[in-house]
Amino acid sequence: MRNMPDSKQADKSYIAVTAKIFDVLECFVEDGANRGLTFSEIAKELPFSRTTIHRILYTLGKLGYVEKSDLSSRYRLTGKFHDLAGQAFSFQHLQAVSKPVMRTLLIRYSETVNLGSLEGGQVAYIDVAQSPNALPISAFPGDRNPVHSTALGKAILAFLPETRVRTILGDSPLIRKTPNTITERKQLLDHLALVRGQRLALDQEENLGGVTCVASPIFGPNGRVIAAFSVSGPANRMSAKLTALKCDIKAAASSVTKMLKPASMQIASSGGSHASSLA
Repeated sequence: MRNMPDSKQADKSYIAVTAKIFDVLECFVEDGANRGLTFSEIAKELPFSRTTIHRILYTLGKLGYVEKSDLSSRYRLTGKFHDLAGQAFSFQHLQAVSKPVMRTLLIRYSETVNLGSLEGGQVAYIDVAQSPNALPISAFPGDRNPVHSTALGKAILAFLPETRVRTILGDSPLIRKTPNTITERKQLLDHLALVRGQRLALDQEENLGGVTCVASPIFGPNGRVIAAFSVSGPANRMSAKLTALKCDIKAAASSVTKMLKPASMQIASSGGSHASSLA
């Protein structure tokens, strides 16, 4: 049974009922994320009255964050709770998890590796592993680029609801960065459908002449796209690497997606996959 710190009782700004709600939620996170918890199991863990616990569970149920199984009478956290937690996702954690995977891609291909997310309707670069080759093609952390002309942007857009994609693109003409840039919205939406089917996006000299980029989406704990990996380099250098890169960039993104899931949701790796070799 947990003990409540006495110091909090004297703090006039401290909201005791809020603390009790989080104590109840922590029971699920620590002990019952998979199988759920019975009322008795929760009550055993907490120094509150059974009436208080019942009212908290009832309220969380009404709000859609907890559900009770009719068959087992066990309480579980809902998808709505995990969505809420996913919205508070830390990009610092994403960057920390991604660094070794990016390093492996850099060593394997000697081309610039990027980690980017959507910010203000553009692609924002979270981290960049610079190519050691001559004339490296790279952005820098904090730089931004259009979503419609970059592999990173298209990899993320493809997994957003179409209504949000249209909002991001807006009503203004899509900027033509190079002769290869897709500037027609209908053509771009059709192209995004292909990206979605392959989990792979290409920028073939669409954002910068002479530069090819390949990207794959990364999904957060709630299953929603949050970022993407890309590898970019001079088109003449990338052409011989593109087939292998397509496979490995998808494996890299999949590897990080799996690492971002809560421990209770992770599935044991069967071994021998590209993803495991990039972890």
